[in-house]
Amino acid sequence: MRRTAVMAAAMPLVAAALIGGVLVATNHARLPSLPALTSPTPSPSGNAGSGTLPCERANAPTPFAGVAVNPAIGANVRSFERLTGAPIHVVEFYNSFSRPFQRSEAAQASALGALPLIQLNPRNLSLAQIAAGQYDSSIRAYADSVRAFRCRVILSFGHEMNGWWYTWGLPHTTPATFKAAWHHIHDIFAARHVTNVIWSWDPTHQYQQYQSGKTATLASKWYPGDAYVDWVGIDGYMGPGQDFRQVFGVALRSIRSVTSKPIYLAETGVASGPNEARQIAELFAGARQWHMVGLIWFNMNRKNTWSLVGRPAADAAYRKAMASFEALRPGQVRGG
Repeated sequence: MRRTAVMAAAMPLVAAALIGGVLVATNHARLPSLPALTSPTPSPSGNAGSGTLPCERANAPTPFAGVAVNPAIGANVRSFERLTGAPIHVVEFYNSFSRPFQRSEAAQASALGALPLIQLNPRNLSLAQIAAGQYDSSIRAYADSVRAFRCRVILSFGHEMNGWWYTWGLPHTTPATFKAAWHHIHDIFAARHVTNVIWSWDPTHQYQQYQSGKTATLASKWYPGDAYVDWVGIDGYMGPGQDFRQVFGVALRSIRSVTSKPIYLAETGVASGPNEARQIAELFAGARQWHMVGLIWFNMNRKNTWSLVGRPAADAAYRKAMASFEALRPGQVRGG
């Protein structure tokens, strides 16, 4: 899939919405294939008229392929699609909570026919102050910008909150405070009549002490509640010698104890090594077994080699596994 990435204020935006079909939450029974509908639309940067844009209520097909990339988003996503042969339906990138809505990045993802997944991280901020309303003016401005963008986006606030490595997790922030901040942000968006957001709650797979004095906790302790969440994304990676059950088993059971919302892998990858092809096959097999609605590959190298670039065996394994994964496609995973 090859399209020109656009900047939001200057060029036309092409967005895609797949129509028809219904997600069967826990059953991947085969349904008729869905026709793709691609329509030219006005830029979400302004003067879009009063009609509904196709991208405004866009949903992802299930199960979907996604990728986490660095800017420039358009070029990196097209490169990943050429490498793997997998059409991308969700594009993940990372923004600071203290910055305005990054419209140009979201527009690049939407122009590719994909849903932008924005990891909105409150670095160096107090979640207690967020919950108490001290950042309300910034949140309202962000919400208004998202509403004006019009195309649907996925928002995830404070991902991996149940780990120990971010200030929005223990010991700096308690689960009660995290949930209060999440509720407060969500309620402001609702009050501002923002209807083009899919709320994704994204914990880490880790759940126990891995380093002296540093403890991860069960994801279920941090769940904001079904009224505040549309999708659940899990972050987790398979290192050398690990299998799907070891990495994700406890986290999945913990999540399923509190919600039946659609689950996907929001960040994942398999480390480079002699067993990488087998592990990639196991990763996708586990996602199928748990009826996951999507898988987002972290195509960047941080702390390990996760990118598929320069890894022909891993790339071939990904191609084969993704083809089987997409063959299960019964419908769409819908937002709120």
